[in-house]
Amino acid sequence: MVIKVDVTHISDDLKFAIQDAIKWNPVSDSQDNDHVSKYRRVIIYDENDRQKVKQLLEDILRKNQINDYIVVDNIKEEDEIAILRKDDLEQLGIFICPHCGMLFSNEGECTIHQRIHYFI
Repeated sequence: MVIKVDVTHISDDLKFAIQDAIKWNPVSDSQDNDHVSKYRRVIIYDENDRQKVKQLLEDILRKNQINDYIVVDNIKEEDEIAILRKDDLEQLGIFICPHCGMLFSNEGECTIHQRIHYFI
């Protein structure tokens, strides 16, 4: 199985931190050989456990003291994980429960879910 990690929304410094921590095969959106081109995905081969990859990425963020990004499952592509800036989540249509980290595709579902944390 192949797991893709979307790195479109992260800084170059974070991309380099991920590159240093794992073996990866960067895939550019453009077909040219420009080594300066921005990479969209990191491809991790021979990994069957998405949760293991998510944990690895979260550990990389913690180790580098990067607290303003979050690792989330791509709800549109089953084999893809995304690293997103926490502030950008709602603009991308992703709502996260502040209590447990569960993801929702709209604010209403997230609000209803949050009630279980307060037993309402």
